This record gives sequence, structure tokens and C-alpha cells, in this order.
Amino acid sequence: MKSEPKNEHLITIKNLIFKYSKKQKFDDVNIGELTINKNEIICLLGPSGSGKTTLLNLILGFIKPTSGEIKIKNNPSIHEVSYIMQENSVYENTTVFNNVYLSAKNYDKWVNSVRVEFFKNYINKNNLNDKKIIKLFDDYKKSIHSFNKSKIKLNYLKLIFSFLFNKNVKNKFKFLKEVKLKNLFKIEIEKIAKKLDIDQLLYKNVNELSGGQKQRVAFAKGIIKKTNLILMDEPFSALDAKIKESTIQWLIKIKREFNLSLIIVTHDQQDALKISDQIILLNKGRVQQYSSGNEMYDNPNNLFVAKFIGYPEINYIGIKDDKHYYIRHNKIEIQPDMNGKYKIIDCKNLGDKTLYTIDYSNDNNWSVLDSQNNIEIGSSINMKYSNNDVLIFDDKGNRVYE
Repeated sequence: MKSEPKNEHLITIKNLIFKYSKKQKFDDVNIGELTINKNEIICLLGPSGSGKTTLLNLILGFIKPTSGEIKIKNNPSIHEVSYIMQENSVYENTTVFNNVYLSAKNYDKWVNSVRVEFFKNYINKNNLNDKKIIKLFDDYKKSIHSFNKSKIKLNYLKLIFSFLFNKNVKNKFKFLKEVKLKNLFKIEIEKIAKKLDIDQLLYKNVNELSGGQKQRVAFAKGIIKKTNLILMDEPFSALDAKIKESTIQWLIKIKREFNLSLIIVTHDQQDALKISDQIILLNKGRVQQYSSGNEMYDNPNNLFVAKFIGYPEINYIGIKDDKHYYIRHNKIEIQPDMNGKYKIIDCKNLGDKTLYTIDYSNDNNWSVLDSQNNIEIGSSINMKYSNNDVLIFDDKGNRVYE
């Protein structure tokens, strides 16, 4: 397996085995050791049935390993894991504002954190040095760490009354308005909404939103709760090409903006290559390679990786001494030649490049993307490539280095 970048580890997986049925002989997921780094976009990529969603559900804790362990680093900045599904990640028939508010107000850590921040700022702003208020504020903060809801509520009410009966709090009605949870939320969501480019949507009904806009609302629900780890299952599958492209760029931007770690399940290699810092490529529940997309393309661990990553698919040169030789399309130079050895049998204009299908040998056509767009079907050509760019595999598909 390729070496991973040196970074702060967020998730560590060791000797992980999962079977949907204990009676079955095969493992649905089998991963010896794997670490996922903080503040990266990781794509779980692979064909249908490769174990992508199963691994995601194991990380989320929706299902338990048959054996082995998954550890998410106990970092104070990570309050919970947010999960954004393909659909139904927002509450229907209500506004964007209420969607995010309902999510936030039901999350005790968010409620307590915004209240603590409000009281601290209010005390400092109004120079309230009253010993009773300071003592009750300290008691309230301590009770939060006890996780005793009754105690937290009691200390909160005591603190509220201490403000109301304090002569230095001149405008009691203004204080009560400012301390309301919905008001504290409004201040916070307006800042977040602007960064997420949904500030113009706050008071719209979610039923009026596009799929891409709903995803942004789902992100707001996670970010408002100070979530730093977000997991997504096939987030681009229902989006058209234009919205998908803008969503990918948006995700890259907000990942930096909020220091997020994202784990995204996708079956589409193009999406994974565009958005990921690292890709975990799975097949039959096993990790085939964990690396950047560029590394996976240029230096695949095995034939499965070489064939799965890259469009058009890697070209087969032939076999010699039980070794199979392949070459990537972008490593080939087409040279038109009337006496050339090969023929163009099809071509498709893809804009800035043309996809040529070449009759290489019996039942073995090559695909080559080339910037030349004036080579006609039936033309004879020669092809040129460097031996250094040839990828070699044994009969089992393992990489051979020479």
C-alpha cells in the first residue's frame, strides 16, 4: 500500500472485519490497517457491492464490526459526526431557517455553548462585576460538564433571575429578548449562511429548493453544531452536470472555510478525482489502494486499480513471459503515416480533444485521447510511447516492477 501523507490522524481502523451474516464464508469488509487524516476530503470509491456504504455505516456506528476496531480521535473540536444522505437530509414543508434551528436547538452542546458565549459577552460588555452573577455563571458552566440536564436547567434559570434582579441590568425586556435561543441562533446562522452561500434562502420553504441547495442546508445543520467531520453517501448522484460541478467546487471551498474533514461515498471516479485529497479504492470489501488520485492513476498497485481509474480504460499491449503489459492513453503519441501499422476505426470529438479508437491487434482496440482533431477514420498511423510509461502486471493482476 502506498504511504499516506504525514498529518494528524482522525480515524484509525485496525483488523476490521464485517459480515452481514456470521454463516457466510466471505467478508463484506476486511481491512487490516487504515488511517484517515484530519482536514482532508476522502472519497470511498469502488464498483457496486465493493463495500463503500458498508464501511461508511461502520464509521458512523450504524452497524457494528464482526471483529476489529474503528477509532475516531477524541478531539474537543469534534462534537459529533454529521451524516448527509442522498436525500431526506432536511425537514420538508418548513423554511431553511427552521430546518437549521430545529437541528441546533435539539443539540444540547450547541445550546449550552451559545448561552455561555452570550453570558460571557453580556457580563463583559455591561461591566457586571456582581459576585453573585459571577458565581452563578461559574456554577452554570460547571453543570454543563456534569451532563445532568436537570442541574443545567436549574443553574440556567438561577442565572437568568440573577440578571433580572440586578440593578445594573437597566433594560430587562431587552435582556430577555437577547437571551432567547432563537435570537442567539439568528446571529449565528446569518454568519454561517453567508459563508455557505445560502443567506438568500433562509426564509424560503425547502420544498422550493433544488437538490444542490438542499445539500447546502444539510451542511448548515452540521456546521451550526460545530461538526468537523461530515460523511456523505453518493451526494452527486441526483444532481445534473452543471449543478454537480458547482457543488464540487463549493465543497472544496467550505472544507477550507470551516476546517472540515469529509468522507464521501461515490461510484464515479471522475467525481472522486475532482474533489478528493485522497481516495480509498475498494473492491470486494478490501482496500486496493489508498492514495491521491494522481498517484492511483500513474502508479496503480494492481491491475484492478489500473483498469478502474482513468478514462479511457488503460490499453493492453500484450503478454510476454507471463507478464501483461499496459499503457495509458495519455502516454501515447499518434503519428499519421500512409504506411502506418495501425488504423483509426472510430473518432469522437470531445471538444478540446478527440477520442480515437485504434485497431491495435485482433480483438484488441486501443483508445487514445489526442489534441489532433484532423485524423480521419480509416487513416493509417503509427504510435509512439516510452517503455518507462509501460505498466506491468502478473497473471494474478499484481504489479510487477522491473
